[in-house]
Amino acid sequence: MKIKSKQLNCNDCKQLFITHDPKRRWGCSFFGFKSNYIPSIEVKRVTGTKCAYFLNKESKKLPNIEKINSNGRLA
Repeated sequence: MKIKSKQLNCNDCKQLFITHDPKRRWGCSFFGFKSNYIPSIEVKRVTGTKCAYFLNKESKKLPNIEKINSNGRLA
């Protein structure tokens, strides 16, 4: 029985960028290419392996908001 390996999600990778080219919408800044397909699919198609350079985006949590007193200064 073949076990499916989890597909990488380029939306979670720092290397992904969106282009303005309608024929090549997605790009990978590490490999320096644009494609009509999500880069992880293109890398798998060309190399036969998962992308080894996936860099997880850091979480975009908002910093703790400190209390500001009535003078407009941090309390």
